[in-house]
Amino acid sequence: MSSFPFPFVVFEGLYVVLNVGLIARFYFALRGSGSSRTVRVGLCLFAVLLALALPVSREMNENSTWVKSVSFVGNYWFAFMYHALLAWALLSIFRLFNRYFRWLVIAKEDRVRWRHRSCAGIAIVALVMCIAGWINMQYPVVREEKLPVPVNVAPLRIVALSDLHLGRLASSGFMSSVVDRIEPLSPDIVVFLGDIIEHNFAPSEVPAVAAVLQRLKPRLGIWGIPGNHEYAMGMGGVTVKLLKQMGIQMLVEKWVILGEKPGEKILLIGRGDFSWRQAPLQKVIAKVPEKDKDALKILLDHQPVDLEGAENAGVFLQLSGHSHNGQFFPLNFIVPFLFENAYGYYRRGQTHYWVTSGVGAWGPRIRTSGRPEIMLIDLVPMLTDLAPQPEAQ
Repeated sequence: MSSFPFPFVVFEGLYVVLNVGLIARFYFALRGSGSSRTVRVGLCLFAVLLALALPVSREMNENSTWVKSVSFVGNYWFAFMYHALLAWALLSIFRLFNRYFRWLVIAKEDRVRWRHRSCAGIAIVALVMCIAGWINMQYPVVREEKLPVPVNVAPLRIVALSDLHLGRLASSGFMSSVVDRIEPLSPDIVVFLGDIIEHNFAPSEVPAVAAVLQRLKPRLGIWGIPGNHEYAMGMGGVTVKLLKQMGIQMLVEKWVILGEKPGEKILLIGRGDFSWRQAPLQKVIAKVPEKDKDALKILLDHQPVDLEGAENAGVFLQLSGHSHNGQFFPLNFIVPFLFENAYGYYRRGQTHYWVTSGVGAWGPRIRTSGRPEIMLIDLVPMLTDLAPQPEAQ
């Protein structure tokens, strides 16, 4: 059995409450439709079974076909439930304003029929959004940007991946499709920015994922850091070990010097997840040899929370993920209130920040806000600053 930390207990409690509200609303909407009470109760009990699939699957430790099926049903029911509640909320707001503005006048004898129509409409909207979000997930984009570096620094091509969430719903096959997009890019280095695997990732999948990653031959290697999901289930050490077995060199509160010549040296710094780490960034890099302290500093940090710390440490580029750019509409309008930079490019002083929406998805493989993306950053020696500027605050 898994031991769930506080945030997951809160999530499951909220999940239960929202399901009760949605299913009860569905039951009352069916009254007067001509269906018998037995049919209404039966349909609602079926919905309850679908709702239970998610918490039940999260308590299962094996990865049999049966468990994967239960997990599939639970996760996609969650997506349907979320978008149904969203459609219901928007309809409720319309009804509230309609009381005063009378945009739509419904005769008393037609109210039951309109209630049935609204219920069907909510289900159709939720289903269409889920299908559109699933299709969106199948076509990740490559976000390509150029950042200027001093003319005495060698050019560098970086591919950054975040939030793959490999597990029961996505594993070596998904990783292979991502690598298919990366190979033509010919990166100098590939970095994974956390939330690479879930607690339910099957160790038996490690050889297959490792074989896929071996297709990549970046001259500076494949590096990674853990995210909150690598630690959330109390399996941080185990998951980091699995990632190393895949061929990802993990940097957890550590740094490494890449390149040999002065202009080619990169000081790559990897952090543990913000919810777990304790050491200040300055302490992590305190033991860098004096001769390497002028190397271009690139920081891998899953959550984009300590931007000031990166600036104070003289970091040139920080790469982060975590926010998913909301993943579900309209959460993309909420995450900007949680982070100084929730998505895309940002700059503080001489430090550049890129937060990617990630190439995978948490839970159901559905995205209804933003695109899944592979981040491609070219560091190009130039005299003028071609980097995009942050919006005025």
